[in-house]
Amino acid sequence: MKYENGQGQEIMKINEENKKRSYKMLLFCFKTGLSIEYDEDNNTFQFHQLHVCDYIAPFNEYAYTCINNIILFFGGLNGNNVHSKSVHKYSIRGNKWMTFQNTLPSKLHHFAAILNEEDNDIHLIGGVDYKKTILSTHMKTKVSLWYPSHLSRNEIKFIIQYWIRTLQIKFGWIYDFDNIIMKYSRMQEIDK
Repeated sequence: MKYENGQGQEIMKINEENKKRSYKMLLFCFKTGLSIEYDEDNNTFQFHQLHVCDYIAPFNEYAYTCINNIILFFGGLNGNNVHSKSVHKYSIRGNKWMTFQNTLPSKLHHFAAILNEEDNDIHLIGGVDYKKTILSTHMKTKVSLWYPSHLSRNEIKFIIQYWIRTLQIKFGWIYDFDNIIMKYSRMQEIDK
């Protein structure tokens, strides 16, 4: 954008100068929760302490994955050699914790949680059981079980097709609807 007085060019320079290369990381271990911000331009770190709920505070070695500013924690092991099959959710934006009534089928620790490319499923891989036996486990769970407002692209298309049939409207698919519905479902989760 260019204005007659050259203001448009100056705004672009200001924006380019203010581009910060900063990164945010989260660290959870036992009762410690930290938000760590790294400013690459100034080579500085800032640490902010996060609240860790009482249920997960005694544990570490849990599996975790992040979905749209929500972190899901699975299982874990505490300092007294007590294993967990609990599942917890932490909302980054709301700084709120929730413990699910649904649990893992077995008590595990020292395993990985991997979110698939389409964000539909979480794969829980590996682990150690309460007898200290190394396992080659592979469990698959639906994201929607732990994050109900998260919808897959197929679920979004199904909902839109239902709306179209219900309203008896006939028109072509607009792919921007996927993004609109995903943003709406995420906003609903944040408001909860």
